Amino acid sequence: MPDRGGTSRLLLVEGVPGLGKSTTIDGVVRRYVETTSAERIRTVVALAQTHTYGPLAGREDDSSLTKADNLEHLDIVVRGLEWLIDGAGRQTRTKCVIVVDTLHLTHCLRPGVLDWHDVEPIDRRLASLGARLLLIDGAEETIRQRTVLARAGTEFIKGYALGRFGNTPDALVSHFVRERDRFRVLFEASAMVKRVIAAEIARDEMIGSALDFWLDPRDAVPSTGAADIRAGR
Repeated sequence: MPDRGGTSRLLLVEGVPGLGKSTTIDGVVRRYVETTSAERIRTVVALAQTHTYGPLAGREDDSSLTKADNLEHLDIVVRGLEWLIDGAGRQTRTKCVIVVDTLHLTHCLRPGVLDWHDVEPIDRRLASLGARLLLIDGAEETIRQRTVLARAGTEFIKGYALGRFGNTPDALVSHFVRERDRFRVLFEASAMVKRVIAAEIARDEMIGSALDFWLDPRDAVPSTGAADIRAGR
């Protein structure tokens, strides 16, 4: 059972759209609250893409987003996380647990004005906070079924991805497979403690693995999934 003591925990979840980030985050937070005694609940934060990516969307759409704008936004988010964790750290009985839905890795891919060199200082700041990086990874067929076909009628595909990333389902699959491959490279570059979870495993198993990784008091190491990435599997 993960530690329920006073240590703050920060988990960043990254990966291609449609592979289960939001579902995993929702399940992790609900399970944490349901399985932690009432007197031990302190600050619980689930930071959605509304805050981590949404503020950039308008300037992405009209092509006015600059590197400086994007970095300023990332700095605002990370300063907020630093404030939350630093405040909890000053009170030994206080715990702050935070889950973040996408951040600087995604920003290297979409909107695409940044590269790893730009965000590496952000990554180091997150690592210094004890942040853990969870990459949800999937096979090409999983991306086809979940990212493209299952979301064909959604605003994400119709209003955002279609035309921008390709004009046919096959073209969109190819784009998101390339994005998955780029996530793998960025994951390897990160200084954070990290783990890979395959999107193909059962939902409850995915949530349980993410929760254990988030709250385990021991120093974690990259899972066997990280080695699989290096081998191209």
